[in-house]
Amino acid sequence: MRYIIVIYILVASVIYSYTSKDINNFYNRYYSSSYNIGEIEKNNSQTYKNIVNLIKSKSIKDEKDKYNYLKEAIDQNKDYIKSNDIDYLISVSELMNYIIYYSKVPEIIKFGSKSKEIYNKILEKDESNFFALLGTAIGYMHTPAIAGGSIKKSFEYFNKALGNSKEQYQKYLSYVWLSQYYFKMKDDENYKKYIEMSKNIYPNGELLKEALERNNNKNKSL
Repeated sequence: MRYIIVIYILVASVIYSYTSKDINNFYNRYYSSSYNIGEIEKNNSQTYKNIVNLIKSKSIKDEKDKYNYLKEAIDQNKDYIKSNDIDYLISVSELMNYIIYYSKVPEIIKFGSKSKEIYNKILEKDESNFFALLGTAIGYMHTPAIAGGSIKKSFEYFNKALGNSKEQYQKYLSYVWLSQYYFKMKDDENYKKYIEMSKNIYPNGELLKEALERNNNKNKSL
């Protein structure tokens, strides 16, 4: 049950498509591992506060402290679902996706459902939203067929996401996740191909490092 519910949260910090130029510029640097968080700390909007809180939470080592930090950050967002600001909705969903890794089953269900609700609202406004497409692809890839998963559909949506990637970090995310698709499919040639394509964009990107560590040490995809 837990495995099925988390199909919408498997991309943690990577699954959303921002429209703001400033946010996109920051994320291009963030995913290349050459960012300065001070660039966005000066902005007092709740969207930026959510992004800052997410990034800072990743440096917290103790899992209980990390959970408490994220829970407080999420609680700062009231009536978020009434908002029509896609950037803001995405920033809330990012926090929810990340806290799930440190939550117990009831909250996994709660936050997973809320995140799915956000995705649905975004897709109603923008059916070509990059990260909604990417998240759908990942969901299809990880969900058992009996629960609606489909390797064929996951590949279709990965390619839709790639086709709608406008930023360098979005192409990077597409390539990393396609490498994970091919890892799951045991297609070593294409797996290595997309690893190299990811490295060609961000040689020091942390997401690829995390993926390779899981692949090599746990024999699992992201």
